[in-house]
Amino acid sequence: MKLNVFIITVSLVLFSSCALHKGHLSFQTKSDEIIATPKIKKFINDHPNPSIVLKATRVENKSTQSDPNNYIYNAIEKELLLAGFDVKDRGLYNEVVEKSSEISYADLKKLTNTELLLELVNISTNIEYGTNKFYTKEGEEKISAKNFIQYGASIVFKLTIIETNQFAGSYTFNFTPCSDKTTGCECEIAYKNYSPVLVYPHLSQCKDPKNNSKGYEYVSKDVMEEFVRNGVKQMIQEMKN
Repeated sequence: MKLNVFIITVSLVLFSSCALHKGHLSFQTKSDEIIATPKIKKFINDHPNPSIVLKATRVENKSTQSDPNNYIYNAIEKELLLAGFDVKDRGLYNEVVEKSSEISYADLKKLTNTELLLELVNISTNIEYGTNKFYTKEGEEKISAKNFIQYGASIVFKLTIIETNQFAGSYTFNFTPCSDKTTGCECEIAYKNYSPVLVYPHLSQCKDPKNNSKGYEYVSKDVMEEFVRNGVKQMIQEMKN
């Protein structure tokens, strides 16, 4: 009887070590940087529904000009509208600026009827995160001989009170891929519980743009749009509080 139990136990251990398992990645979240000056807090308090215009990283000569980041600009403007801001047309604003290179900020406010300028300083959707660590379903950390690469994003804003040309705030938001050990990561690691652990790169569901001949999004549009909208919500909250 004891011999049978021993054989079964050994068989289960061998089966467990030989069976193919799925693990996942987890990167430490990169902190955001939020600077909301007392000036903007007072301004918002005095002007609960101010007019605002988004200045994109690429200058648009016409409001209808095509830009690959249009979905990001639209996401930003939607959140501003939902928060009660009077959002001005960014294309028309840029036309006024281009035609009046010597214009003062006070005159710019009068010509465009805009109180706040939200400048989109930088957008990046291919920030590389690398690790040789992954986690089992139970949350146990494993070390692999393979380095796993995933991509995050960041977006940087600068806010100005137009009439007085006063710096009103700076906001940097970071999207970290696989920042949760159980969700939010489109990367499954195929491995077996040998010693050391054996990873199967060709079976792992981790996309690497450098080894992909087909079209590829570093951070998908859906994920990027949600990330941007959440960042703008946080920015608005910091302005008002």
